[in-house]
Amino acid sequence: MGEALQLILLLITVVAGAIAIFFSFQLMKRYPLPFVNSYFYYLVFLYIFGVYGLIGSGVLAHLFTRMEVDDRTIQSARLIMVLLGIPFLALSKYMLLKTFKEYFQKNIAPSFTVTYFILGVAVLVLYGVFVIRFTRFNQGDFTWLITFQRWVFTGSLVFMYLLVWILTLLDSQKITGAYEKKFIRRFVAFYLLYMVLCCISFLFLSLHPILPFLFVFFLLAYHLIPILFLNLYLGKQHAPGSILQEDFDTRLEVFSGKYEISNREKEVIQLICRGMSNQEISESLFISLQTVKDHIHRIFVKTGVRNRVQLTNLIRST
Repeated sequence: MGEALQLILLLITVVAGAIAIFFSFQLMKRYPLPFVNSYFYYLVFLYIFGVYGLIGSGVLAHLFTRMEVDDRTIQSARLIMVLLGIPFLALSKYMLLKTFKEYFQKNIAPSFTVTYFILGVAVLVLYGVFVIRFTRFNQGDFTWLITFQRWVFTGSLVFMYLLVWILTLLDSQKITGAYEKKFIRRFVAFYLLYMVLCCISFLFLSLHPILPFLFVFFLLAYHLIPILFLNLYLGKQHAPGSILQEDFDTRLEVFSGKYEISNREKEVIQLICRGMSNQEISESLFISLQTVKDHIHRIFVKTGVRNRVQLTNLIRST
């Protein structure tokens, strides 16, 4: 593959990954929800690993090759770059699990957190020992290190994304809202497909020169698809956090008088404007989910709006 084409593919991947982070940052600012915040950091940590640990090591190896540096030095540099990027990969996977748990308003069990990071440190130290033996003392086989690196990466990827998928399916059974349940199951399905694409392209890197670039592309750029899906969901189910202005209470009083909003409906509107879902409103007001839906339907009928975003915009303009 020509160098120009390689450079174009890398640039597309880096830019697409950066755009995904930018979009997630905008969502985090617009919808100040814990799971959106964790999702943003998941993308940031993964991007650092991809750009620094993978693309950076590849670019460095290419430059060293052009400079006619010996092969062992080149491989040593690549191993060290990947080693330094591994902590960001571990953090990204943890933040992904945190994202889905926070969607259900749950926390990761402290015992799991401790176990996860102890195992992560153990793997990092073990890998680091082999890297130091290879780079510092010229001991060990580079091929074995690459094989070890490949299978540990693939195994951890499959474990974490399958775990997230299974836990999400179990937790979603408790959701009574059909739209919320459909969204989170489809959203996690995007990441099950993501895992499959990454694993296939990673395990068969040596079969074709294009596969390493496809792997990095899937790793960093794929997230644009679930982000667009997430944006559609938040636009329908959550009001932007910016609606809570200093004069919000005054605006709401005027709004309620104008459209003959009851006190209970006013409470529902307040929670909508805080970005709460129907399920969260139900739990906050100690009423059934169906009652929440009935209140929202009456509010929409009285005000003539069709969704939450139109409702918040109407309050903002009052």
